[in-house]
Amino acid sequence: MKKKQKKLHLIIGWAIVVIAALFLFPDKNIALQAERPHLGQASSRTIVAPINFEVPKSEQEIETERNRAADKVNAIFEFNNDETKRIYEELKTFLHKVGQYGSLQNQINQASALEGGDSSVQVKVIQASRVYDVLKQRISTSAIKPLSVNAKARDSLLSVFNQALQKGVSNTFIATSETAAQLYRDNYKLQDDFKYIVYTKPTITLLKDNEKSSVEAGGIQPLRRRIDEAFAQLQMSFPNDQGLLSSFYETLFVFMLPNVFYLEKETDASRLEARQKVTLIKGMVPRGMEIVAQGSPITKDILEKLDALQRAQQKEENSRKFTAVYGNALVLVIIITFFFLFIFVTPSNRLFKTPRQLWSVIALTLLQLVAFWVMHNFSGSLNSVDIPVLPENFEFMWLYPFALAPVTATVLFDHRFGLGFTIFSAFIFGLLNGYDLAATIFAIAITCVAMLPLIRMRYRVQFVWSIIAGVGAMAAAIAIMFLLRNRLSFEAFYQNVIVGSANIIVCSALASVLLVHLAERVFGITTVLTLMEMSDFNRPALKRISEYAPGTFHHSIQVSNLAEKVADSIGANSLLVRVMALYHDLGKTMRPEYFTENQKQGVNPHDSLDPAQSVKIIVGHVEQGALLAQEYNIPDMVADGIREHHGSSEIKFFYHKAKELAAEKGGTVKIEDYSYKGPKPQSKETAILMLADIIEATSRSMTDTSPEALAAMIHKTIEGRFMEGQFNESNLSVKDLFKLEKAFLDSLDGTYHTRVKYPGQK
Repeated sequence: MKKKQKKLHLIIGWAIVVIAALFLFPDKNIALQAERPHLGQASSRTIVAPINFEVPKSEQEIETERNRAADKVNAIFEFNNDETKRIYEELKTFLHKVGQYGSLQNQINQASALEGGDSSVQVKVIQASRVYDVLKQRISTSAIKPLSVNAKARDSLLSVFNQALQKGVSNTFIATSETAAQLYRDNYKLQDDFKYIVYTKPTITLLKDNEKSSVEAGGIQPLRRRIDEAFAQLQMSFPNDQGLLSSFYETLFVFMLPNVFYLEKETDASRLEARQKVTLIKGMVPRGMEIVAQGSPITKDILEKLDALQRAQQKEENSRKFTAVYGNALVLVIIITFFFLFIFVTPSNRLFKTPRQLWSVIALTLLQLVAFWVMHNFSGSLNSVDIPVLPENFEFMWLYPFALAPVTATVLFDHRFGLGFTIFSAFIFGLLNGYDLAATIFAIAITCVAMLPLIRMRYRVQFVWSIIAGVGAMAAAIAIMFLLRNRLSFEAFYQNVIVGSANIIVCSALASVLLVHLAERVFGITTVLTLMEMSDFNRPALKRISEYAPGTFHHSIQVSNLAEKVADSIGANSLLVRVMALYHDLGKTMRPEYFTENQKQGVNPHDSLDPAQSVKIIVGHVEQGALLAQEYNIPDMVADGIREHHGSSEIKFFYHKAKELAAEKGGTVKIEDYSYKGPKPQSKETAILMLADIIEATSRSMTDTSPEALAAMIHKTIEGRFMEGQFNESNLSVKDLFKLEKAFLDSLDGTYHTRVKYPGQK
């Protein structure tokens, strides 16, 4: 990607990121937090209240007090006298009829015992029959007879029934828990819609005769339990008459009804009134009162007063409210501008060959800002809600995911961009925590330590080492932070270390499992993890080379080993060079027999071809390799090695052969027709691959492999490619070429070192 094109895309990206940052963080209070001391610190000055102001309660405190006030309100029940009288009179009338029926039956029996009864008996029979028809509509026939003949039983039943009504029969079961309600429902086989409330207070408010009184909650029992209590009392009085007891239970079940009713609306209204009576302020601080003396530690109470003073001053000085917003916006713009300047000046031609890849940096920047915004708003909402699970010494700042983008950038790009994101993320982190310089420094330190195991990424297990290193750095940073603020205690330390460690683990997990993989797919980026996977010999493209061109496969392995060793000498990406070397001759699999390393028994097909045809086949393996790379979905970064490993170098053997044939016929030959089509190496890695390819092939054809001969061959090869201008576009310096020359010699000298001859060897 050209520099002008890169500049244009970065300007557009800068504008988008700035707009996003100003939209996400417009809060003036971010800037005002810079004047706020931290809990536990010694005050640097004496602060006296310049005005009268109120100290408000926090939302959490207000809600807690409101809940406490509402909990103090008893549930309200009403004892309905009219309903009580109606129920009692209904049973009394019924029992009177039962007694009347019993009396009529007795009279009929007595008259029937006398001989030749008269017409009065018939009248009584008719009367008894009518009464019986009324009675059996309410209770069974088997229950009527025992009650009709026992006046004492009827009197006891009515008395016990009245006592139960006076105690109160509730229409709502008062349960101490959901489990108790479920047990009550199952015990009496009730429907799921039966009424109950979960209530743990010992008393309720009972409204009776327009007067309120506090009674024990256990004294208000539901219908079924009152029936059981009344039956148990009657059972004690008539223990041996099962028929009568059955009549008692049936009558109680039919006639007993609720006369105490739960007033849900009145209860809710009383609780709402109690909540509304809670005051919103803790008290008033008069003008001239000392809030904190110089050198005194900052306590929670002092912080609340300072926050209240700041809000009161904002109301009086409207100008501060507006300028803080502008100042905060300028700081954000400055941070983002310097970060994008860093991206622009950092060499990245190898990393960003297309605009799509460059936009991955902008997308990662936006992601980091959004992650900060989510946690910033989340911490604000947590401050206003009472969450008992959170520890008392919990610091919200350690929840901010400041390591998310740096860790991802280190794996996606390299350690330079990881460091750039580290500084950018740390400055935003410090800004959101009230322009806290200590927080910024510690964020940089923690992230750098966590990034160290990822600089030379090879395996995913390195993420585990990154997490361990990051957690250790987090623990050290928290300890130092608490020392600075005079708050160090074991409880506060381990609580915040747990929170900070969870933050590091989540950031690394998201980076390793989701973000890196997503960026590779969306933006076409090739990471070291992908390169490691591509070096597996079971990959389809490598299996194709080993199957169709075994000689080329062996050559590719030798080139990869050689190139990887020398790449480290100039700080190039050794893993990328190794993988490019494994795939660089993929095109030879189309016609492997035309390349020396695959020819057997000295048969060379080029002997029967015109030099121009031979050159076409030789040059074609580059183009065919590029096409196969697309077919096998080989990343562009690796495919560059296929396209560039010969550059525009000359194919001298066939060029000289063509010149000899042309001389015999009196013609001429153009060198361009006997050269590779390019492009020339565009990076240090493809330049190293070019040299390793030539040097490895040449060294195998040498009979003299002494250090002197190898050194001369290496020097001649590098010098030849340099004079042809093959390295003009690769950013290789002359100093790099000298280092490569020495590295190639050291590597080949180790390969061809003299071995001791064993007995019997010639």
